[in-house]
Amino acid sequence: GMGGGMPDMDAMMNDPAAMEQMTQMMQNPMMQAMLQDPNMMDQIINSNPQMQQMMQQQPHLREMMRSPEFLRSISDPQVMQQMMQMRQAMGGG
Repeated sequence: GMGGGMPDMDAMMNDPAAMEQMTQMMQNPMMQAMLQDPNMMDQIINSNPQMQQMMQQQPHLREMMRSPEFLRSISDPQVMQQMMQMRQAMGGG
């Protein structure tokens, strides 16, 4: 990707639907509590066919989901907003 940031994010950023879904998911207070617990994240993934499919297609996502920094950043709506805007500015989305 051109962003020069985290290459893993790039793949996900190329999928506006995935990003939108993520954003909505992260706004959920229950979700925010779960973000503190990596095991919980695995359970969520395992119980959600869409998430499982996403993880299979992009294995690096599962690693990302376990990264405390990543979880912190995606649980912040402003960060998500900025990432979306950056994507669009770069001609993605």
